[in-house]
Amino acid sequence: MPAVICAGLITVDAVYDLEAFPEEGSKVRARTARLQPGGGALLAATTVSKLGGTARLAGAIGDDLFGQFLRGQMALRGIDDTLVQTLKGETTAHSAVFVTADGERTIVNQRSDRLLEIELMADLPDYDAVLVDTRCQNLVRRLFQQAQREGKPSVLDGEAPVPRDLLPLVSHLALSEQGLADFEGTSLAEIAAQNQFWVCVTRGAEDVELHDGSRFTPPRVTPLDTLGAGDVWHGAFAFALAKGLNEPEAVEFSNAAAALFVSRTGDARFPTSREVEDVLQTQR
Repeated sequence: MPAVICAGLITVDAVYDLEAFPEEGSKVRARTARLQPGGGALLAATTVSKLGGTARLAGAIGDDLFGQFLRGQMALRGIDDTLVQTLKGETTAHSAVFVTADGERTIVNQRSDRLLEIELMADLPDYDAVLVDTRCQNLVRRLFQQAQREGKPSVLDGEAPVPRDLLPLVSHLALSEQGLADFEGTSLAEIAAQNQFWVCVTRGAEDVELHDGSRFTPPRVTPLDTLGAGDVWHGAFAFALAKGLNEPEAVEFSNAAAALFVSRTGDARFPTSREVEDVLQTQR
């Protein structure tokens, strides 16, 4: 199965399930609460692993209890953490996440700039694709440069602000709505033509639009928790490209994976490839 390097933010999330978002100055009681791994890179790597691929995570954590917790979780999730650096005297990035009954989430994150300024400190193991977010730019630039030299997919999870200096190294740009807005009215087709790469925009439960104008509708599900859905989508997309699927096939695969993820709660949220294929079969 394919190997994907997922690079970027790694966090610990304290998640609180609420009936509704609290009013300012109020006190509310959560229905449930949990401490879990978070951050786009870690959730994408978990997705790759659960789909059956080899997940290689790159980023930084602190030498604290949160960092120890995350190392254990990476091992449990079958993630190769060789490229994860532990910074002495640093606090691991962490978030408070509020999830309301309609599945929406609000996130408050705390992280040190030092965690995001790391360089690549080791030779890369075997890989078939690279997926990065917009944060650890020194690290991801090196990863993208090597992927470009080797002709392997380099996927940028395009949250705003989208770093323009990375775009010459990108093969696939998957924008959020906010990421697209960062291009100030430039269409997907224009972004693709100007940069000579493949582009799409994801809009949650709405259609994924490609730069050629085609659209792909995600499976309709009742969302129970949308936290991490975009990260799962990107992890599944990079996995599918690494596996050899073309871009439209990879988008359909990712839509199904994300739909399964948001329709479930608990430790079994991340789908397997078999589950994704079963959903795709029902749509054909």
